[in-house]
Amino acid sequence: MAESSPAPPSEPPARWRADVEFADHMRAIAEECAPRLFAIVEERGERAGGRVAGYGLAHPGRADVNSVEGDFPLVSQSAERARQVFEVSAGSRGVRAHLVWLDAEGTGEAGGTPKRPAQNSRNSSGSMPRSAS
Repeated sequence: MAESSPAPPSEPPARWRADVEFADHMRAIAEECAPRLFAIVEERGERAGGRVAGYGLAHPGRADVNSVEGDFPLVSQSAERARQVFEVSAGSRGVRAHLVWLDAEGTGEAGGTPKRPAQNSRNSSGSMPRSAS
């Protein structure tokens, strides 16, 4: 007599479906609120060479950056303002700093469709801020 194979499960338990739906919901919230990842890249000479000087996370209203050496943490009003600070600090060496967004395909979308933080470095009066922090 041939053995019969067990019947495939019909539906996952309701609790499991609820857990998966909740996890999906939490992921969607996290993706929506995720900061944007960026790098500050220094250019030596006129396209003669370059290096990554730091990596950062752009949040709404601020950007957190660390130099690759780890000795220059910076909290700035925006990723662009952080780039300006890196450029000023290296400017005497003939170095230009560039802001490079590192999210999926350079579109600003990291794994989904997160909201983009404002990248405007002007304050409420419309003028440039006096300091980077």
